[in-house]
Amino acid sequence: MLNLMKLEMRKYRFRGNIIGGFIAIVIITAFMILMSIDSADQAVGNYEEAFKVADILASVTFTIFGAVLLSKLIIDEFKSKSITVLFMYPIQRRKLLVAKLAIVVLFTFAFGVMTRVLTVSGFYLFNHFAQFIPNDLSQISWMEQSIKILINSVMTSFITLIPLFFGMRKHSTVTTIVSAIFIGALLNSNAGSDFTLSSIVFVPLLLAALGIAIAYLSIRNIDDKDIV
Repeated sequence: MLNLMKLEMRKYRFRGNIIGGFIAIVIITAFMILMSIDSADQAVGNYEEAFKVADILASVTFTIFGAVLLSKLIIDEFKSKSITVLFMYPIQRRKLLVAKLAIVVLFTFAFGVMTRVLTVSGFYLFNHFAQFIPNDLSQISWMEQSIKILINSVMTSFITLIPLFFGMRKHSTVTTIVSAIFIGALLNSNAGSDFTLSSIVFVPLLLAALGIAIAYLSIRNIDDKDIV
């Protein structure tokens, strides 16, 4: 499985996606800093809010990023029929698709964690010198925040699989990405308040389970399915 994943990543020159992920982290950090500097509408007034904003931005960004990867690794290959060439190899089709899905899940999970950690860290370092919000970390429960970061990153990585359902219907990359944008916006839009659907624990949990179910149903009978 690991060898298959390495081959897929080499095939698609995955280094570019990794660089893109780090660029996204820099942009998110800069955006958070700008939101805090704006005194007219200071969206980040303390570190508790910084963690919340970082979580929302990471979730939206890498839900969409994951959909782009799904499009590149799976949807495009079905659309162009190039997947049939891969299916001629002496490897189970299901195993090949599991490797592709694993890349998407692991990528979104890893960058979900890194984004939440590095964004708040960068925000803290900048604020340490600029002092635009109180530099008080005593109210932060680090254990609680660490658990939240891990759980939310896991759930986001599986929610990212939901666009596969829409994309596979007509093998459309546009539909895949648009559905991811819709899901990210629906879950994380706060409409001017502190409330988001993602703050209700069972909602992202249910959607993560749905993502796993969609992935399973998409590959369950792939070994017997006529792709042509």
